Amino acid sequence: MTEENRSTETEETAEEPKRRKGPAERMWSPIKLHLDEDYQYVTRNIFLRFLYYFAMFVGMPFGYLFFKIRWGFHVIGKKNAKLVRKTAAITVANHVHNMDSPMLTYVFYPSAPYFVALKHNFEAFIIGGLVRVLRGVPLPDDLKNFERFSAQMNDTLQNTTRKVHMYPEAEISPYSKELRKFKNGAFHFAVKNDVPVLPLTFVFPKKNKINLIVGKPVYLKDVPGTEGLKEPKQTVLMCRYVKEEMQKMIDDYYGGLK
Repeated sequence: MTEENRSTETEETAEEPKRRKGPAERMWSPIKLHLDEDYQYVTRNIFLRFLYYFAMFVGMPFGYLFFKIRWGFHVIGKKNAKLVRKTAAITVANHVHNMDSPMLTYVFYPSAPYFVALKHNFEAFIIGGLVRVLRGVPLPDDLKNFERFSAQMNDTLQNTTRKVHMYPEAEISPYSKELRKFKNGAFHFAVKNDVPVLPLTFVFPKKNKINLIVGKPVYLKDVPGTEGLKEPKQTVLMCRYVKEEMQKMIDDYYGGLK
C-alpha cells in the first residue's frame, strides 16, 4: 500500500459520523421554503398571529396534558423564568426529544419564544406549517439571507421583551443524558444585544419520562474574564460558561436520584 493510499484511508477512517436526520428531515416535503429578501423571519402576518394564539389558547393546554400523561412531564425551577419576564433573552436547551420545543412553551405560556430551527423543519408536510405558526424561525444556510435573519433577530432582542430559543447542540440526540459540543451562535446574539441567556435542561427521571429544569439567567457580567474583551472572545467564554452551568444542573439532578 502506498503512502498516499494510507493517508487517504486514515482520512476516511477519521471522518466524523454522518449527522443524524431528525423526523422532520425524513418526512415528505412537497413545498420548498424560499428565503428571499422579503421573507419575514419574525412574522407580521395577522393571519399567522391569529393562528398562533388559537393554537396556544385552544390547542396547547391539551398538549401539556398529553405531555403529562404520556411522559410525566414536569418543570423544575419555573420561577426562574420570571427573572427574564421583563427583558428580551436568549434561551438554550439540550435537544433530546421530538417534542421538546412545544414542551418548552409551557415555561413561558402563553408567550412562546421564537424557535430557531433548520429550514427542512418548515418544509415537512403539515408539520412545517405548525412549526411556522408556533413561532418557528428558519435558519438560513447562505450568508446573504443570514445577514437579514440576524438583523431581524437583533431588532427583536433590542426592541422587545420576547425570547429567542436556540439549540446550541444544533441537532437532536433522543434521550441523551450527555451534553454535546455547543455552537456559538446563540451566545453571539446574547453578547451582541446585551441580553441574558436562560439555560434549560431536559432530564430523564426514568425510562420514557422527561422533566425540564429552568436555570437562573446568565448575564455577560456573570461570566468571569469577559470584561474588556472583544465580542468574539466574550461569546466563546459565554458559551463555555453556560454549558458548564447546564452540566451542573444535569449532574445535580441525576446525583439527587441516587
